[in-house]
Amino acid sequence: MTMSLSESLRQLRDKHGAERTCAENVYEVLKQAILNGQLKPGQIISQNVLYQELDVSRTPLREAIRMLQAEGWIRSEPNKRVRVGPVSANDVEQYYSIRIALESVGVGIATPQMTEDDFAELRDLLEQMRVAVDAHDYQAWEAPHRAFHEALTRRAGDIVNRMCQTLSESTTRYINLFMSHLPGAYIQGEADHAAIYEACVARDSVAATSLMAKHLARTAIQMLAVLDPGRDPAPIRMAINLVGDPAIDSLSQNKGV
Repeated sequence: MTMSLSESLRQLRDKHGAERTCAENVYEVLKQAILNGQLKPGQIISQNVLYQELDVSRTPLREAIRMLQAEGWIRSEPNKRVRVGPVSANDVEQYYSIRIALESVGVGIATPQMTEDDFAELRDLLEQMRVAVDAHDYQAWEAPHRAFHEALTRRAGDIVNRMCQTLSESTTRYINLFMSHLPGAYIQGEADHAAIYEACVARDSVAATSLMAKHLARTAIQMLAVLDPGRDPAPIRMAINLVGDPAIDSLSQNKGV
């Protein structure tokens, strides 16, 4: 069951205490509500309603809204209203073309640097995902899935890893939207995750890079088939061509994958 905005804010206050300002907590609550679909794409929200729902003063809410606007999560409307940013096939293409290029290379760079502790963490996250898949529990699967991708690029360096996380976060609500249209589709990715892990354990950077590109390309193409059926995913094809695997390129020709 999804918590109310005020409950989420109270949890963050209890968790972080004085480590975060009120504005930072409000920003995080609103962004997570957008990512998980609690606040819908294109939804208009009155700031007055948000004041009441969150039980905060106007200053931290305004600051949080400015932060969200700067990142493109929301847009200003007349009469102190805000609109949640829309979703589009064009955004999916842009986000995923960059993710394919950056995250695939990031895995390739990280693979030779991974330690036994890294492999143990990846195995544990794979097991958590398998348990969630067996239970058909997407919400339980989401957190270890996000952590698995983060762990795969961690050894690539702080800048690469941080950029990969930012892109991954930007695609989260698209994944949530996609799953609502095709329940259980996340199960299809389990073989991909296992294969990427095995390539990392084998210290095979080329295979890890190719498998990651194929995994992300499949996800993007499936999303585009939901958002804009019949669309030619040219940016996705360009990104996987940069990775240089002809077998991956053939995937971009098949919108039904």
